[in-house]
Amino acid sequence: MYNWLLAMVAWMNWSTGYEIAESGESLDELKKENLLLMPNHQSTADVPFCITIISSKKGFGDNTMWILAKQFLFTNFGFVSWMHHDFFVVPGKEKRKQSLEELHDHLNRVFIPKKRKYLVLFPEGGFLHKRKPASDSFAKKNNLPLLKNVTLPRTGALEVILSVLGPSGALQEGVGPSISRVVDMTIAYPVGRPLDILAIVSGNRDPCTTHVHYRSWPVEQVPSSSSELFDWMVELYQQKEEMLSKYYETGVFPYDMFDKNALPPTVIVHNTLRWWILHVFFLVSSYFLWTQIVPFFWGSSFSSILESPHKIIHTLDIL
Repeated sequence: MYNWLLAMVAWMNWSTGYEIAESGESLDELKKENLLLMPNHQSTADVPFCITIISSKKGFGDNTMWILAKQFLFTNFGFVSWMHHDFFVVPGKEKRKQSLEELHDHLNRVFIPKKRKYLVLFPEGGFLHKRKPASDSFAKKNNLPLLKNVTLPRTGALEVILSVLGPSGALQEGVGPSISRVVDMTIAYPVGRPLDILAIVSGNRDPCTTHVHYRSWPVEQVPSSSSELFDWMVELYQQKEEMLSKYYETGVFPYDMFDKNALPPTVIVHNTLRWWILHVFFLVSSYFLWTQIVPFFWGSSFSSILESPHKIIHTLDIL
């Protein structure tokens, strides 16, 4: 049923004409391994777009754990994510150490016992427009490159993930699944203008195609020390910056910029019949809920309660 909910989000993207074209390595082939997925973060549309991709891959969604900002917990899908045991990060420097400790515990307590295969992490730790001033300031102080279309990545969560699920973690101890490949996902919106949740819900932007490019490395090739890992990530994000800049300048996505054998962009094809079946299920189950389940638990006086505000308050007090 979790996969069904992901499919409903994918339907929202598709119904408003926002298609996704995949390129680079084949995620259908990569999903045979245990993956750490690292998308760049530009807007509120990033999560629904990642959900759309995951929903299109059989057996992907229910084996995925998300690392999300704590604010998402207070949305409708945040409650579902909480039930699915995704991890919510508390933003802010003062809470960073605590969040990383909680992430370490969560991976050991949830990811490994539940035998999850995929983990989604946004290394930038926030939206592009919100993170850019702090990223530029940090870059100037530390003689690092100024990036326009991405921000400098944070590596604290990545270090924790590799320490628990990398070669020196679960793999070495043999206690459960570990990450075998790290997958970089470059999300490129048309003309560098990210979509957002409002556009996905209302369709107030013209239909368009968003590119998502995959590159991956065996986890053994990812540096383990903090300084080397940070340098490796900065270099990776410089390459993402180069790819995005080229796309925005020319209008043609440079899918083979770093790999001449990379797969060209292919638009994701969805199973629309499955969507219709899920919509029918939703309508029937909602009808059944309000006509059978709710009266059963609330009693025959359910309709009279709704007609009287003071009865509603009294009922809530009892509950």
